[in-house]
Amino acid sequence: MTRPWAITLSSVLWMTLYAQAFDFSNLDVNKVVSGGTKLAKAAGGISDAEEQKIGRDVAANLAARYGLVEDPIPLRYVNMVGQALVRQCDRRKIQYHFGILRASEINAMAAPGGYIFITQGLLDSLKDEAELAGVLAHEIAHVTRQHIVKAIRQANLIEGSEDLASATGHDVDQYGKMSDFSISLLSKGLSREDELEADKQGTWLASRVGYDPEGLKRSIKTLEEKEKTGLLLARFNKTHPPAAERLKVIEKALKENKAPPGTRQNAERFVKIL
Repeated sequence: MTRPWAITLSSVLWMTLYAQAFDFSNLDVNKVVSGGTKLAKAAGGISDAEEQKIGRDVAANLAARYGLVEDPIPLRYVNMVGQALVRQCDRRKIQYHFGILRASEINAMAAPGGYIFITQGLLDSLKDEAELAGVLAHEIAHVTRQHIVKAIRQANLIEGSEDLASATGHDVDQYGKMSDFSISLLSKGLSREDELEADKQGTWLASRVGYDPEGLKRSIKTLEEKEKTGLLLARFNKTHPPAAERLKVIEKALKENKAPPGTRQNAERFVKIL
C-alpha cells in the first residue's frame, strides 16, 4: 500500500515543510499575558482566527518561560514529522507550528490554534521517529478536538446573556484573559478524558501516516519506567493520567484501528539527526 509522505523526503520538500511550520519569529515574548480571571462563556462559537490569536499569546508565554531551541537541524526534523501528521489530521484548515522548548523537564503542550511544543527533555527520552510521531500526534489531537476551547466554554464565567462577539469584539484584554486561562490550563493539566482521547486519536493518526502505531505506547512505557524512579516527571505526572491507564486506552485503540497499521520507525534517521 502506498503511504502518504514516502520514507525519504527530498531536500526541497524538507525545507518547504520547515518554512511553513516553524514561524515563531513574530512572537513578542515581552508582551506575554498575565493575571486574567474571566472568560467568554460562548467560546464554543470562537472562530479559527480568534483561536489562533489566543494560541499565539499562549505560545509567546511558553517561549518566554522556557526559551526556544534555535538549532535548525532538530527544528526542521520535528517540523517535518509534525507536518506529515498534519496532512492527514481531521483539521487541516489552520496552519500548525511546531517548536522545541529549551527545558529538561519531560512534557509536550498544544496551545489553541495549532501551536505545538515538545520539550528538549521529552525529545531526549525518545528512541525513534515513530515515538516522536506518536507524541506529536497526541498533541495535534488536542488541537483537532479543540480541547482548550471546550474548557473555555465550560468555564462559564461570564453572564449567560453575553456571547463571544460581545465579550471580545476588538477588546485585546478579553483575548488576554482567555490566553491566561489557556496557559493556566496547560500548567494544571487538561481533563483526564481529553488526555485519553488524545492518546486514542494520536495513535490512529500516526498509523494513518504510516508510522508504527505503537510509537506512542513505547514512549509512555519509557516514561512509566522513569516514573518508578522519579526522574524528571513531576510536572508531567501532574498534567497527565497515570501511565498504566494511558497504556490501556492505547491498547484498545490499537485493536480498534481501522486503517492498515503502519510499520515505519526510522530509528536510524532519528538517532543520526538528533
